[in-house]
Amino acid sequence: MDLLIIGSTDDIFCQAVNELVRQKGYTSQVLDVCNAARMFFISVTSEKLSITPEIPVILRIPPQMPIRTSFDDSFIYDECLATLWAAMTLSKSPVINRPTANSLWGNLSYSSNLTKLKAGYTSNLEIFSSQVPPSPQALLNKQWYLQDLTTYNTTAYPEIPEGVGPFRASWVSTNLEYEIVVVLEDKAWRCTNTSLEHLQLEEKSISLLRNLDLVFGTVTWSIDSNLESANIARINPYPSLEEIQFVWSDFAPALLETIFS
Repeated sequence: MDLLIIGSTDDIFCQAVNELVRQKGYTSQVLDVCNAARMFFISVTSEKLSITPEIPVILRIPPQMPIRTSFDDSFIYDECLATLWAAMTLSKSPVINRPTANSLWGNLSYSSNLTKLKAGYTSNLEIFSSQVPPSPQALLNKQWYLQDLTTYNTTAYPEIPEGVGPFRASWVSTNLEYEIVVVLEDKAWRCTNTSLEHLQLEEKSISLLRNLDLVFGTVTWSIDSNLESANIARINPYPSLEEIQFVWSDFAPALLETIFS
């Protein structure tokens, strides 16, 4: 096998990359966390460490179920996750995205504002609560948004997202447009043709992911209506195919080069 894709077989992105690789004459396979972990053997002998097999990997860890249905299954999953974490961190082959000592997804945090601070940007008000945090005083051109941190569903207050909490809440401007930038190592592509060259979103996105110890992902920028400034709206280390489809013709060959060069 020339490439291992660790993720869900239902993930359309994984399916698309799998087909891309096979069209180019390589072999690949999509495996879930536990089946992938059982492939690897980590050995430490005479102060030398080796990982078997040494193989390029695209890492896309799907979220766990919000409610544990089986202690045994959860325990086994966590053990497999730990094995993958170690193997992917120490592997000498290309790994996209390679885990760090901090997490499986670089220096990202569930808190958007904390992620911004880690990336070198200023942050705004953000509230975490076990109960639904009501909207503070009304702000002009601002909407109070709620996110359930179990289901990750997001709604505009007073609508409550599906789930039982805990919750994250923050202000979002209502008069914004959005631009998605796809980043792979030192390359970046904007998903629209809007004239935003003066904002240098590609360069900023590359630097942003580098600061977060990521080589692949998408950065969603919120753009003011006058197109004069941009702020980070979201960083996704496991972007969907829908986020990448508009730049796929450029992204696909760059991905193959990164993996197999």
